[in-house]
Amino acid sequence: MGIPMNGLRDMKAILANERKVGGAVEAALLRLRSGEEYRNVCIVHIDQLGAQYYSVGFVTEQGERLIVNVHDISVISAPEHKKIRELNNAAYKREAIHNKRRYLKRLFEIYEGSYTVHFWREAKMIIDDIGVEALSPELSLLVSNVQGQTARTA
Repeated sequence: MGIPMNGLRDMKAILANERKVGGAVEAALLRLRSGEEYRNVCIVHIDQLGAQYYSVGFVTEQGERLIVNVHDISVISAPEHKKIRELNNAAYKREAIHNKRRYLKRLFEIYEGSYTVHFWREAKMIIDDIGVEALSPELSLLVSNVQGQTARTA
């Protein structure tokens, strides 16, 4: 169960701060004025000019990326901020896990040998977001090595 969103402003705030808060915005249903319905869409971008929102980008369950004008949207039902591991949209979940793994691997490369509190906080947030079971064997080994180092220094 995710955290309910109350509007485009909430969704945009989550998307803008994704690196700090993790997760994704998923809606149970998005219906366009034309009658097309998309279930379990992940909202990936919201465009704004001044105070006006003008387009919403989302990924369907089939992995199709769509950008629609906000005036073409009839309903966004039950939007929630969820951890990536909790997403129902398998296509976006796969993509997001892949991107997070790649980012986490790069984080380990950058901080190699000098793991800071900030590094470990961000790494733990990513691991919590995608789930331990989503880590590759290589990343699991890196995480366990760093945990061992931090346990010895604490």
